[in-house]
Amino acid sequence: MMHDAFTKHFISLEDPRQSAKVSYPLFDVLFLTVCAVITGAEGWEDIEDFGRAHLDWLQDKGLFKESLPVHDTIARLISRLDAEQFQRCFVRWVNSLCETTEGQFIA
Repeated sequence: MMHDAFTKHFISLEDPRQSAKVSYPLFDVLFLTVCAVITGAEGWEDIEDFGRAHLDWLQDKGLFKESLPVHDTIARLISRLDAEQFQRCFVRWVNSLCETTEGQFIA
C-alpha cells in the first residue's frame, strides 16, 4: 500500500506538536499534503479542497477517520516541521519509488 511505504520513509520526521493537542495524525496530514501538491495544489486551501474531494479515498486508506483538517490547521502543522528532516524523508521516499518502478517513475 502506498501509504505504508510513505509512512516507512517519513517515520523519522519529528512531530513538533504537544501530544495532548494532536487532533490529526502527522502522517495523515503529510500524505494529504504531498498527494495534493503532486496533483497541482498550490496553496493551503487547494490542499484542503483536494482532501474534501478525495475524502472517501483517504478514508479507505484508514486516514482521517472522523474528519479532515481545515487549511489553517494544515498550514500550521506543515510550517512547523523541520525542513531539512522533511527533505531527507521526501528524498528517501522518492528514491524508493524509483527503485520500485525500476526507473520508470515519471517526475
